Amino acid sequence: PSEKAINITTSCAFDPPSMASMRRYSRFSALALALSALAAAHAAVLHEMSEATSTGGVLTTTIVVDEYTASFTEAVSGSAFSYKTRGYDPAGATMTDRMAVGPTLRFSAGDSVKVTLDNDLDANPGTTTTMNTMHSPGTTNLHTHGLHVDSDTPQDNVYIAVEPGDTFEYTYTIASDHAAGTHWYHAHFHGNTALQVGNGLVGMIVVEDAADEIPADLAALDELALMVQRLEPFAVQTVAGAFEDGGDGWTQSGNVGLADGESYWTVNGQINPAATVTQNQWTRVRVAYSSLDAAADIELLDADSLGCEWKLLAKDGIYVDNAPRALTTAHVAPGNRFDFVVKCASVGSFTLTAAAEAGGGPGGGGGGPGGRRKLLQTAETLMTFTVSASAASTAGDLTVFTPKKPVYLQDVYDEALHSVTHTSHELRLARADGGCAVSFDGDERAYDGTAHGSMAVGSVQAWQVSGNDKHPFHIHINSFQLGSDVVDASGYYRTGDWHDVFYRPADVTASKIYFQVDQHTGKAVLHCHFLEHEDKGCMAYVDITGVDDTRISGLAASDLVETFVEDTTATGEAAATEADTAAAEGVISRKISGGLAALAAAALAVALA
Repeated sequence: PSEKAINITTSCAFDPPSMASMRRYSRFSALALALSALAAAHAAVLHEMSEATSTGGVLTTTIVVDEYTASFTEAVSGSAFSYKTRGYDPAGATMTDRMAVGPTLRFSAGDSVKVTLDNDLDANPGTTTTMNTMHSPGTTNLHTHGLHVDSDTPQDNVYIAVEPGDTFEYTYTIASDHAAGTHWYHAHFHGNTALQVGNGLVGMIVVEDAADEIPADLAALDELALMVQRLEPFAVQTVAGAFEDGGDGWTQSGNVGLADGESYWTVNGQINPAATVTQNQWTRVRVAYSSLDAAADIELLDADSLGCEWKLLAKDGIYVDNAPRALTTAHVAPGNRFDFVVKCASVGSFTLTAAAEAGGGPGGGGGGPGGRRKLLQTAETLMTFTVSASAASTAGDLTVFTPKKPVYLQDVYDEALHSVTHTSHELRLARADGGCAVSFDGDERAYDGTAHGSMAVGSVQAWQVSGNDKHPFHIHINSFQLGSDVVDASGYYRTGDWHDVFYRPADVTASKIYFQVDQHTGKAVLHCHFLEHEDKGCMAYVDITGVDDTRISGLAASDLVETFVEDTTATGEAAATEADTAAAEGVISRKISGGLAALAAAALAVALA
């Protein structure tokens, strides 16, 4: 293939001068804690991802898919690595400090979203397209993960094939009652999904909050959007080598400075970037997580005892009831999202850390294609936050609320309590050669292009699910909720919570999921979200039969409920003087950013204190 190089020089956080040590962070190490105070002085300012927003009820944008070379140089030690990959809208040879991440799509309920996917990838090496094998590395498409939209063309049809040199215009009709939330999009062509998502073909989606959907104090907060990726270039090269017609030559052709088995984390395409939040003020953070084969535990590390607290707002783009609620650890599998709010009482710096589950090469039963499950590696730094001084008064507690919910997100997990009738099925993600197969009501097989079963639009489904302790279960179009059998000492999983990916931790009990088959007929695709497993046959679809726009009889939308309303100082602005407010305006904006000089100065002050 032709050489399409992008030179990326990153200024990563200060760690001992080797790439291995740069990617190893221990929360219990005194040295690591001391270095974390210095990290913000050397870290690149968090990249604010480009955005495509709707205007007058219409969003129109084009996303280009292309090859490029990612090349990182660690600023302090000079260690460097590079590899060949793919991205959305790579910015050519002038791109600096980051990998390509797709533009964030921002729109509202009732909008029309038009996305032209322009495939500039090199031609496929051959014409072999054997089912459940790796093939066609240059073919692509788009999956809007989390959106409640139609699965037929021109909407979220993952069977569309956009060939190299071609374009395709997706047109999504967003329902007028679509819930607000954090979602994401990624490539989803069966046969190369692992390769392309592992390369980094990802981007975020934000369905904006309506004025009556959440409390006013939450709506007024500053906001950050974080696309978190665990990238494994060598593992992706292994996937590329298994492709039909001689492999994927582009991905296999270059990997410099990385050892076999190494991985690294990026946030918005950067290694350990730094962001600024304001002292004593709440900030909202949206997180989407992507990985080839590893779940992770994400935590807030307040090593300098700044009095930081974080609380959970939403999971997989749907607000939890009685939000914000206590949060210790966010358990995320590939495809999961979570939203949180954070506030720190003192000036200084803190970090987000991630501990990934151990995985390995192709062919296992879970915990990544290697089959090792539930073994957490050492926590590593995702990003560093600097808490800047503020003259504004301390923000009070945020309003505790249950959001306005459309019909399709009304509780249905209890037949008697919710006055619904369940239609029951059994789903099992079963171990098989190369990954897993799907069993639906006893029909166990690798994907063969035919339906595993059917369900009627307008029905309420109750599925007994197993195997998702080894394979993250994902279903398109309709999100599902957990029932009353949930047992989780951490409190992250609770009865009634909504998900569209569920990877059950070993110490969590939850055997059933419940959902409405709402409005949309067609194919409901489901699969393991360890995407190499999906490519190799751990995928199925269930036909949704009936008439479009059919809804559950007897259910109605519900209004916002504010169960505890704090005083007007929740944003910290009401009690501030005009002078205080004017002083704060320079550091508070909807998308938080800061100058590198100010960021370094604040971090050095903490380090030298």
